[in-house]
Amino acid sequence: MFSETKASGGVISYPSEKLYEEVAFIAYHFHWSQDDILNLEHTTRQQWVTEINKINQKLR
Repeated sequence: MFSETKASGGVISYPSEKLYEEVAFIAYHFHWSQDDILNLEHTTRQQWVTEINKINQKLR
């Protein structure tokens, strides 16, 4: 769903628009605060997005 991109200088950077999408998605479904979501490790945040998607698919 979301992927990392490589910025100049070899530093891995995550596009801010994707980060906003993840935060909004988790906040909408779980009502967690922005700070709580941003404090998650990137991979953990992505795992929550995946789990929420699974829940949404089951409810369809």
